[in-house]
Amino acid sequence: MTDSDPLAGLDDLAGLDDVPCAQLPHSYGTAEDVPGRLRAIRAGVREGSYPPMAQLADRIVHQGTRSQAAAHTVPVLVRMALDPTLVNRRRFVGLLVAIAIGVDDNHLPNGYDPREDRAHLEGPRGEADVRARWIAEAADDEQRAQREGGRAQVLVDAEAVVRCHSAVREALPVLDVLLSSDSAELRAETANLIAWFPESAAATVPLLQAFVADEVSPGAAATGLVLGLLGEPAAVPFVERHLDSPVVELRRASAFASTRLGIAGPAVVDVLTGVVAGPPEKTGTIPSGSYRGLAAMAWPKRPKAQRSQRVDAMLTGLAGCTGVEAFYDRYYTAQTLFTLVFRPVEPPHSVDDLSDVDDPSDVQQRVVRFLAGRDEDGWPSGARDALRRWKVPTEGSDLPVRGIVRAGR
Repeated sequence: MTDSDPLAGLDDLAGLDDVPCAQLPHSYGTAEDVPGRLRAIRAGVREGSYPPMAQLADRIVHQGTRSQAAAHTVPVLVRMALDPTLVNRRRFVGLLVAIAIGVDDNHLPNGYDPREDRAHLEGPRGEADVRARWIAEAADDEQRAQREGGRAQVLVDAEAVVRCHSAVREALPVLDVLLSSDSAELRAETANLIAWFPESAAATVPLLQAFVADEVSPGAAATGLVLGLLGEPAAVPFVERHLDSPVVELRRASAFASTRLGIAGPAVVDVLTGVVAGPPEKTGTIPSGSYRGLAAMAWPKRPKAQRSQRVDAMLTGLAGCTGVEAFYDRYYTAQTLFTLVFRPVEPPHSVDDLSDVDDPSDVQQRVVRFLAGRDEDGWPSGARDALRRWKVPTEGSDLPVRGIVRAGR
């Protein structure tokens, strides 16, 4: 397969000098360095210890925070993604994902809803009079200046988020050609990008269905299936069709997508159980390469009879997650487990309001016994904080003796 450039003949860096980068902020000050970093990326020039692509991303989408400058880089990144003379073009598409939605892991397993960002922007806009009074009531000029600056920054940040997503969405029609690239990694990254735009579903769901049907790489096809079809009711028959696929990646992707579509039958649960409790494996899918982590998050909350099964599967899976290579498996699975079993107890909830498990006491004891049987250094991320919230002793030698001390006792 080959991909042609619909922008052929255009300079990748066209219009870059017209952007007032020196007047735009990013995470480390003004964005006057952005044109130089884009030129270095285009030329393949490395500056310092980190490649220019990593340096650019760190500035315009630092830890998922989208800056004003980020939206202005979209046309250049799109042209470079489409330029067949450049290598590793998936990195450009990956950066477009970050510009559009921030850290993609933060939106799993439910997908991204841009309406929330627009509502977040309209909030401070609609509260202009209230905020003006708040500023006027400042005790002195210093506090007034701080409040004015804070209010302005809230608006700038909210506007940047909306503009970034809109800028990438406008580019989707020219980027879908990359679904037929010679590179399976680029095809998968493009499917990943396209799938984060629910408001474009009328065009992208049929596109991604065709992509999944024709794709020869199981990993790339799974990316299109698990992300592209989340939340689209019309896609239910297509998703369910892959639950018994002979291709393991498609079965798993179908199960993940099914939970988002409200399908929680035995076939879905069986697939997710196998992923969560199975042996560790590294994949190219999300989140951060952890099938296990995504399966733990995507597990349907109903029916009730399956809730203890979910906890047991996560404990079995965590027992096999050792070593540096299993970090993301441990992190995402443990995060889900401890949020489920040891969620904070705050009014109006009670200690017994653990609606996702059959017997809170029994399930919590199972988790505590699991931890007691492991060296403290081997505890998964979040274990100590979760136990302390529930007044459970965090010294390994005390765990099997004292068990769980219920809040209020």
